[in-house]
Amino acid sequence: MQTEQHDLILMAVVPELLKDDVVDTLMELALISGFSLFNIQGFSKDHNHYSLREQVEGYKGFYRFEIMHSAQHTTAVLQQLKHVSQGQIRYWLVPIIEQGII
Repeated sequence: MQTEQHDLILMAVVPELLKDDVVDTLMELALISGFSLFNIQGFSKDHNHYSLREQVEGYKGFYRFEIMHSAQHTTAVLQQLKHVSQGQIRYWLVPIIEQGII
């Protein structure tokens, strides 16, 4: 078991059109060792930003990035993402209580 008191996961929900830019940005970022990427479906009661296809399907397609990093690097990681976000990336930070390999 390995624990670092100040490790966090930055979870970022990214529109499909920004995925490649975010991947490129994170791959160039020396402050992180890697990240996970998931294809997700976002559901909302507010459909006015949905395309016709999305309104019929009932959800909007997104990607969720999970980026483990040291808390001291949070501002730098967010700054880099801000360059490509176009104000469209929603994020939250989650503390890591414990991590390890079993």
